[in-house]
Amino acid sequence: MTARVALNQHPDPGGLRRHRLRLLKEGALGTAPLMLGLIPWGIVAGAAMISSGMTPAQAAAMSLLIYAGSVQLAVLPLLVAKAPLWVMLVTALVVNLRYVIYSATLAPHFSHLPRAWRALLSYLSTDGIFAVYLARYERASGDPERHWFFLGGAMALWVGWQTCSWIGIFGGTLIPKAWSLEFAATLGLSALVVMLMFDRAVLVGALAAGAVALFAPKLPLNLGLLAATLVGVVAGMTVARILPAKAQR
Repeated sequence: MTARVALNQHPDPGGLRRHRLRLLKEGALGTAPLMLGLIPWGIVAGAAMISSGMTPAQAAAMSLLIYAGSVQLAVLPLLVAKAPLWVMLVTALVVNLRYVIYSATLAPHFSHLPRAWRALLSYLSTDGIFAVYLARYERASGDPERHWFFLGGAMALWVGWQTCSWIGIFGGTLIPKAWSLEFAATLGLSALVVMLMFDRAVLVGALAAGAVALFAPKLPLNLGLLAATLVGVVAGMTVARILPAKAQR
């Protein structure tokens, strides 16, 4: 609160505005390399929604309202299989459980912000901006305007995702299957996973999830993915709780 009051009374409003714009730009540039994986991933997600039987309008709305590519691709097979609604809801919840870890990590960084700011940043949060932001601001101290860096990077990824998703929705059928966008998207996501291996808790969670995924791919209703995600999140949160923060760095 003190930091926010001080900023509102900044003796050089023009300098503060330039500083914020610079952070916005640096955040956007920081996430630019992630576009290499986001482009095919977004197109594949958009095309998959149409293939599942959704209309273009429904798919576009889903892309905007459910800004989570992993959830979209996890739920779509259940939609095609006409699984119960509760199964789809539980699937979406479990797949996004990793954001519990993300939120706990980012809370000290943004706790001074108004609720509207925190709601906006939570909607825009993705694996990519989480990794890029923490690579620059490892500790919840320093520049009180650092949320503008987060906003710049998150907005760049949001615009990129929506653009690519809509390309898949309205033009996915025109893209030759020989391009193997699914494989390109997997490579991009693999690179992102490497970026997220910044501490022991994340590493343990990823290894635990990967181990379960290897042994549970044939479970019905995509439950193998749910099991892997749940085990990974529990393992990561357990390590984060047991080990001191400094031991994880």
